[in-house]
Amino acid sequence: MRFSKLTTAALLTALTLSTSGCIIHVGGHGENYSDDNEYSSVFGGVDVAENQSVGDVSSVNGNITFDNNASARDVDAVNGNIEIADNVQVHELSTVNGDIQAQSYLSVKRDVSTVNGNITIGAGSMVGKDITTVNGDIYLTQTFVSDDITTKNGSITLTDASVVTGDIEFESQENQGWWSEKSREHNPPTLTIDASSDVKGRIVLHQVVILEIENPALLSKVERRYKEQE
Repeated sequence: MRFSKLTTAALLTALTLSTSGCIIHVGGHGENYSDDNEYSSVFGGVDVAENQSVGDVSSVNGNITFDNNASARDVDAVNGNIEIADNVQVHELSTVNGDIQAQSYLSVKRDVSTVNGNITIGAGSMVGKDITTVNGDIYLTQTFVSDDITTKNGSITLTDASVVTGDIEFESQENQGWWSEKSREHNPPTLTIDASSDVKGRIVLHQVVILEIENPALLSKVERRYKEQE
């Protein structure tokens, strides 16, 4: 996971168009707009209109939205959601406190990640590297993931012919305190994989996970690396 850009989202370069208190609207009104400028907002969001192409996009306190057929390089939010319409192309998506919600035919060249938020990706989408959450669920519909899916405190759902080329991993819940451990013991995360979806790599469990896997062949890929409760 890479979050180094998030801590410097308010530091602007000469090619950065910024605001500290309103939403930045890029394009609109039907015009075609394309540039390599970076768009950054501190106390507002960034809205990239249909068919627009931009450079890096970031927001500290606000949502980032992309309309149909838009594109960007790295997209980073600190406190805000990233909302994506159809046929959007980006290099990377990440947020600290917020959800990432994408409709159909999203193309991400590298990673998709959140710390505190869910990731939802719609049909016909492709992720070039990893999908990662710390405290958030992952929902994939007809999505191809080139590398791994990893979470610590979330559930994972694959439906409608989704494919993970790498591993699915549920990281350990250790060192999170007594209350957290007791909570997860009674409410463990769930891995749901329908019959049409596939995992080419391993399914690695460092904690108790409820398995709802329709294809019995995938159960042979499960590796339990935690101490069984007596």
